[in-house]
Amino acid sequence: MTESNSPFRVVSSSVAPFRLDFRHDVDHSLMSRSHTVNVCAVLESDSGFRGYGESVPRSYVTGETTESVITFLDRALPSISSPVFSSPCQIIETLNDIGISESGSKNPAGMCALDLALLDLAGKHWNMPVSRLLGLPFHGKPLVYSLIVPLFPERELRKFIAWVKTFDFEHVKIKVDAGDPAGCVYRIKTMFGNGREFRVDANCSWTAPEAQNHMRELAALGVVSIEQPLQPDELENTAELRKNGLPLIVLDESISTPDDVFRASGAGACDIVNIRISKCGGILGALRVVDIALKSKLGIQLGAHVGESCILSAAGAQLASVIPQFRWLEGCFGTHLLRNDLCLNEYQFGYGGRFTMPPGPGLGVTVSEEKLRKSRELIP
Repeated sequence: MTESNSPFRVVSSSVAPFRLDFRHDVDHSLMSRSHTVNVCAVLESDSGFRGYGESVPRSYVTGETTESVITFLDRALPSISSPVFSSPCQIIETLNDIGISESGSKNPAGMCALDLALLDLAGKHWNMPVSRLLGLPFHGKPLVYSLIVPLFPERELRKFIAWVKTFDFEHVKIKVDAGDPAGCVYRIKTMFGNGREFRVDANCSWTAPEAQNHMRELAALGVVSIEQPLQPDELENTAELRKNGLPLIVLDESISTPDDVFRASGAGACDIVNIRISKCGGILGALRVVDIALKSKLGIQLGAHVGESCILSAAGAQLASVIPQFRWLEGCFGTHLLRNDLCLNEYQFGYGGRFTMPPGPGLGVTVSEEKLRKSRELIP
């Protein structure tokens, strides 16, 4: 093991897309998926350690594609190959410089893969978890993840609920569209029974007049929050919805950068911001969004893209372990959703959505090169 003050250089890097297949289709109003194509960045140091980063490009969230992420990384990786990194502060400064540059800020998913790979590599080299590398203390609270219920036909929905009820989740988020969301929530609440907190994610599927009616009906059912009821740029209309004192409004697709938070806060358009690491530019980008949200007196929740591997799940857990203000946590589905994950150590929530982060340097996961190779071979 290297000494904590030993410098290192990045001597090689690789970038490639990979595919992960799902155990069941995942539908919401913006997309239906049976699999995901993500991008993995791998960095190797002159001390022989490897760092792994991941991004989940979603064109309807940040405008990025698999191809644009790879193009960004091919251009950005040389900038971290020449420096000799001698301290965590230097790692953070380098990543922040790239992240807030014009190229980095316009490519948050691409920036995420770079951010995670270098932080993971540095943590392994200096034998410390990423949270310690960032100088952030663990808050000690248990990590409790929410269940996400996709849009399902009735028969598949009943089978899904029968399975997930065995986990006894405390928090449940239900995906809905414009077709009778209250009816959908009522059916699911009836299947679950009492004792749970329910939220709704509309994924931009409502018009402003529809939203008024839907929110009143959902409030009557005890729904706590409505996520992204309108299109991402409809901040003024979304602000109008908040005046009725109905469920809390969460913004997701509207928010990727600190500037987005400023705009949403200035418009009075939300109560809570959904922070997904891949759309925010990695852990450091997410921390910048968290900082502005909290300074703007907004709540925060940790979100996740459908189909994140153990790499992004680990990044989310690292972030959740040092930010006690997250009201809800989402992610860490692992092989509950994926047919195969990338890591040797299982990385997924258990009973009640609870998750105990395993010890270890970097992101705390051990990526299987064999599993990664097979996932890459699924790409034509």
